[in-house]
Amino acid sequence: MIGGRKPLGALVSGLRGRVVEGADWGSVIALANHTLLTPTLFAALEESGRIEELPADARAYLRFIHDCNRTRNIRLRAQLDEVVTELNRCGIVPLLLKGAVPLFLAESGTMPSRMTSDLDLGVKPSEEHPAVACVADRGYVALAGARGMSRAGDVGILELRPVSSTGPDLPEVVEREGRRVAIPHVRARATHWIMHDLLKEGDYWRGRIDLRHLYDLAHLAETEGLQWAGLRASMPDQLSRDALDVQLLALQHFFEVDIPIECKQRLNVRLRHWRRVFTAEYPLAGGALRLSGSLAWGVRRLSRQEGRDWRDLPDLSRRILRVLLGKDLRSKI
Repeated sequence: MIGGRKPLGALVSGLRGRVVEGADWGSVIALANHTLLTPTLFAALEESGRIEELPADARAYLRFIHDCNRTRNIRLRAQLDEVVTELNRCGIVPLLLKGAVPLFLAESGTMPSRMTSDLDLGVKPSEEHPAVACVADRGYVALAGARGMSRAGDVGILELRPVSSTGPDLPEVVEREGRRVAIPHVRARATHWIMHDLLKEGDYWRGRIDLRHLYDLAHLAETEGLQWAGLRASMPDQLSRDALDVQLLALQHFFEVDIPIECKQRLNVRLRHWRRVFTAEYPLAGGALRLSGSLAWGVRRLSRQEGRDWRDLPDLSRRILRVLLGKDLRSKI
């Protein structure tokens, strides 16, 4: 378990409902803001009964952000309910993705503290165009130059993605107040977060950590009994298993999650885990490691996905520079 008075250790302790004595709460809150965990931090400390131990100004700020996020989530929930109702009317049962799941499943009178940027819904590939036309009848229009649809007065972007549900972990159809949605299997939700961060966004090579998604995984393991051994066995190849193992080692390190012993056996995995933890805890000292990791990932991404047209050197150079400078990190540490 990570500890100490450093901002990262104090933030992780706070997410577990603990208060680190003597922590610099200005730095802790800055890190919570960056990682989109400020409302969750307040909720965890309030639930554990430790929120009053914080300095008054820190406590007031956390409460303010938490309350603002709750108001926004209430509006997002209403927006989600309306979209689901409209899609159901058109004969479509959407698959809820990422933050839409806890929003929809929240019990009456409660609201998740998780910060959710947009509403991501999956539909069958054959239903994508009918679904777009369906929500267009409610005023949604496609965003120019970006994915998703928006509507004046809403707080979140709506994104309809074509998805195919195959394999043993099929989603469960759930009905709430007459609205029918499909909820991904807990193993599918965990796989999405891990593969998206570690492989698609390159955290496996770059040595970065999305602390909010790591907390989401810890919460899934605690509340829904996620079995890591079964998830590990479902990985299609060695790279995916290594990426999973790196993330599970981070879960154990930061949130004391029990993981299979097999996750710790490969030297390559342990070294990548050490690099992620070291650069997160000592960002200045880890600068060279971050730079080399970003370079490796940038070369890999450009050569595999975007590097085929080498004639466009100016655009290629900008992409490489963006990766090296970490301009695409958003909330990662």
